[in-house]
Amino acid sequence: MKNKPNLFLTLPKEVIEKILLRLSVRSLLRLKCVCKSWLSIISDPHFAKSHSDVTVASPQRVLVKFPDHCRTLDIEAPLNHDSEVRIPVPSPSLSPQHPHPHHVDVVGSCRGFILLGAVYSDMVYFFVWNPTTHVYRLINKPFLYYGPKRPLCGIGYDSSKDDYVVVVIPSTSSPRPNTEVFYFSLSNNSWNFIRSDVPYKFKGGELRFGSFLRGAIHWLVGCYDPNDFFKIVAFDVRQMTLSEILLPRELANNSCLSHFYKLMVLEGYLCLRFSRTAAIKWFKMWIMKEYKVHSSWSNSSIISDYCDHYISFDPNCKSIDPICATKDGEVLAYVNCQRLMKLNGIAETPDEKCRPDETCSFDNYTTLSYFLYKESLLPPPQDFEKPSEE
Repeated sequence: MKNKPNLFLTLPKEVIEKILLRLSVRSLLRLKCVCKSWLSIISDPHFAKSHSDVTVASPQRVLVKFPDHCRTLDIEAPLNHDSEVRIPVPSPSLSPQHPHPHHVDVVGSCRGFILLGAVYSDMVYFFVWNPTTHVYRLINKPFLYYGPKRPLCGIGYDSSKDDYVVVVIPSTSSPRPNTEVFYFSLSNNSWNFIRSDVPYKFKGGELRFGSFLRGAIHWLVGCYDPNDFFKIVAFDVRQMTLSEILLPRELANNSCLSHFYKLMVLEGYLCLRFSRTAAIKWFKMWIMKEYKVHSSWSNSSIISDYCDHYISFDPNCKSIDPICATKDGEVLAYVNCQRLMKLNGIAETPDEKCRPDETCSFDNYTTLSYFLYKESLLPPPQDFEKPSEE
């Protein structure tokens, strides 16, 4: 009996593309090895762009930054070390004078890319890195590292130009009449800057990396207004303008240290977590339900409720840092700066606060940084792509 023809060999290329678009990024990376035609389809930048628009095929992951590497986990999958993916962080040698960076920080994320800031002597080199494909682009024009504190950094996407923009706002030791904002266009491969009349000042421990939402990068900063201590500044990567977003009065005029605050994007909303103590055991989660509408700030959140429920059952909880809500209605949180956990709001005893497979421990480390991103096949723009060092 003659062998039946392979179905995929008889299907038109357009049909195969539509089928592949429905698969996850990790499945597609494995399918590159099936045949040359599939490798060609999956490696096509146009296919990668189309795939990035299919959100169901791009599960959200949490990336945990360690001193010398990163680990990522699917937030919808059980949290245990079996589901972890360990990823080396790019740390290339630039020259004999700069063999390796002093340290590498994660300073932003956008559309599947992670922005890394590598400090070499008095310069910062930025890397736009896809942690899924292990490909990065080095921005070969460094930014001079100056000022008493680290600058505010972030990465955004200008959909009108299909361009990624890296933004740096240097710190200053004294008030200035203008704020200088430096931005790097990856498509133009050049630094530019603007001067804005939006004043702000650095505080002791505010978030250094920006949160990208609605075409703008957001940071929590201090105010010169004697009646307010904090506000949010937003840099629009399309209009190249800096604006401010005022906080609820309860938060804006509170004199607590800024590391009791955390700015983030949750479920497509701009959110601010506020704590009255450094332990972060008591906190409120404020959500801006309508973007840039001051009256829409609200402190009601299922995330706050679930975390309060967990704290009431666990006397050993010293700090709790909510990250996001899952599709199953649970809350992913970073507990005691050492453990990722999924919390629910129906536990009646401490043993029920999370399932045994819904925790992932990093007991040998403290105060790790974490970031949310979506898997993507997108390559870094232009032709400066390099594989990360394995």
